[in-house]
Amino acid sequence: MKSITPISETVTRDKEQWKTVGSRIFAFYGCSETVPEVGRCIDFWKKDRRVPEGEMIPGLGFLLGDLILTKHGGSWVWVEDEFGQVPAIQRASDGWIAYVLDAVSKRLRDDASAEREFPTLVDSYVQLS
Repeated sequence: MKSITPISETVTRDKEQWKTVGSRIFAFYGCSETVPEVGRCIDFWKKDRRVPEGEMIPGLGFLLGDLILTKHGGSWVWVEDEFGQVPAIQRASDGWIAYVLDAVSKRLRDDASAEREFPTLVDSYVQLS
């Protein structure tokens, strides 16, 4: 059974710290803080992996989530099921969940252009909202 709850104050503080890491990653790769640029940073990382993957996922994931929420609304939630627990963003209109940290993780590991794919994630989030 899946449990969805608002993120705690502790997770919120951690999120803010990871966003600071994400901002440093943007600066390192010369990217601006926009959704396509999250993808562009990932594409740069695939060629120059000096930033540890363990910083890329939460750093860019939390920034990506906040970029989407700022423009389109919704909230951060904590999703827990039989497989574990993870932060995600939830669309206010119908409760649809986007796993933005997982989206970053997947794009770090595949050969597709993340810069082209992330606007599609936003389109999915906005659709029907």
